Amino acid sequence: MVNFFKLRGLFVPTTTLQTVVPCEWIDVNEHMNATRYGLVIYDAHYNFTQQIGLGDDYVAQYDCGKVVVESHMVYEREIVLGDELEVVSWLLAVDAKRMHFFHELYNRSKGCRAATSEQVDVHVDLRARRSAPLPEALRGSLLERVRQDIKAGLPDGVGRQIRPPT
Repeated sequence: MVNFFKLRGLFVPTTTLQTVVPCEWIDVNEHMNATRYGLVIYDAHYNFTQQIGLGDDYVAQYDCGKVVVESHMVYEREIVLGDELEVVSWLLAVDAKRMHFFHELYNRSKGCRAATSEQVDVHVDLRARRSAPLPEALRGSLLERVRQDIKAGLPDGVGRQIRPPT
């Protein structure tokens, strides 16, 4: 399986998870339960956190980490038993304390995007249990990552809001 999913003629950032849907994820409607979409994204986000230098080793060494402060999931297509899934992850922005992430969940079996998840995480000092500025060197490497990720253009759906029926 290829590491990157081709979209709009460009190769987008990083594949952070590949999996196949097992029977335990299927609900009474014979498709993947909505909670599993969230868990797939969570696992991909964990993997991405490791890749960008904010994972388990960082937490252990600096007693700092990051926490989700805002999240938005959009379910675009149905996923069923045996579908091959791939999550592509983007780091879209970084400031002194916050990071803006976007994850695209692709159904490789059907050749379509099945869901997106957008979130903002904040850097925290785990001893003080408060937000804290990112170390300058780490912030610099994250900003370089942002520059690389957005070279392909922003993924469709960034900044989408809930629009209730009128």
